[in-house]
Amino acid sequence: MNKTKIEMKAGNIPTSKIDVGLWNVRTLDRDKGLEDLKESIQEYGLLQPVVVFEEKGRYNLIIGQRRLRAIKELRKERKKGKQGELFEEISAVVLSAPPDELTAKLLSLNENIHRVELNRADIVDVISYLYEKYDKSAKRVAKVLGKSVGFVYDHLRIKDAPDEIRQMLSRQEITKQDVKRVMEVAADDKTKMIELAKEMKDLTGPEKQRLVETGRLRPEAKTKDLVEQIKKPVFEEKIIVSLPPQLTSALSKAAKDIGLSREEIARKALEDWLNNKGYYRE
Repeated sequence: MNKTKIEMKAGNIPTSKIDVGLWNVRTLDRDKGLEDLKESIQEYGLLQPVVVFEEKGRYNLIIGQRRLRAIKELRKERKKGKQGELFEEISAVVLSAPPDELTAKLLSLNENIHRVELNRADIVDVISYLYEKYDKSAKRVAKVLGKSVGFVYDHLRIKDAPDEIRQMLSRQEITKQDVKRVMEVAADDKTKMIELAKEMKDLTGPEKQRLVETGRLRPEAKTKDLVEQIKKPVFEEKIIVSLPPQLTSALSKAAKDIGLSREEIARKALEDWLNNKGYYRE
């Protein structure tokens, strides 16, 4: 079968103009996990665009029925007075015509690129390929994938990690955040990067954070010395801060794009602010 050539573009379209017709294959479990999906969208925004084709001034949904249902339910809640985004538009990949069978299979691949559970090493490879294909324009890659520019740069940085670390990422022995941490601590020392990566699985969240902080202060320290130091008991005071919904949402989006925890970002922001005001020096 010859593949039908169909133009494709990414962007935001009116939620009210999307119809769920025969093209959507999901007929069962339409409400399964819908509340969790709504909470995720409220906290992080829509991370995976829907796929539609344009016809007579409206859009027929192909992929993303649960996402659309979640968005429409959130819209109803907003109209009843609940606070939050109204979701008048939704992120979408728009086809100029209905796809044939082969094109539909390729759309399935596009859908998998946006799945959170897709192997991170595979995502890095795809983004690296697209980055070269689109003349090293992160903005164009972000538009094609329906992701942020920060998301693209975040994964491009990982492509420079040693092969052994990328294999560890592929085997899910190390997280994307951990790869970024060891690359920050070890800079151009690939041997040290690999040594630190192997230590990551045995470190707690706070220890990983201290590893980055200590690594910045002691760039010449050997891996063994760094690990021994961060495992020593330390006194830390926990401060609980109440944040408005808008700030909480922004913090969560930053954590998702940058690949660090909300606590790490908040702590770094506080350090930078105090440092700029002259109250704190590392």
